[in-house]
Amino acid sequence: MPITQPRAGLPHDATTSRVATGQMAVHDLCARTSIAAVEGDLQLAFRDHSLAWLGDTVPVTSVTLYEGERYVTPQRGVVSISTAHAKSAVFVVEPWRAEREWQRFIFIGQAVRKLTSLVKTRLQRAT
Repeated sequence: MPITQPRAGLPHDATTSRVATGQMAVHDLCARTSIAAVEGDLQLAFRDHSLAWLGDTVPVTSVTLYEGERYVTPQRGVVSISTAHAKSAVFVVEPWRAEREWQRFIFIGQAVRKLTSLVKTRLQRAT
């Protein structure tokens, strides 16, 4: 059974897992979830979620993730994670958080307001 634990220095919802040779971790992930190979190479396997109603007739997509690389899931679905070689591997799963996008929009909105204020000030001084 894969070992899962929180990892210091990562967001609170990120988990670190280890899979040994012959083991497989299966995760039901949201869209835009990041999977990062920390130690060793990983083999990711998943099916197109939009075609799930077709069952096993949908081909399995397989992605090899080398140590240090990250993969972002394009859609929601079940992903099986195993080692790509004969040794164990460690990986981090970090779910996408919608509040990150809102923080980005808030920052952009604040920057636009400040820039608008600066332009108005310059135009008033020029006249």
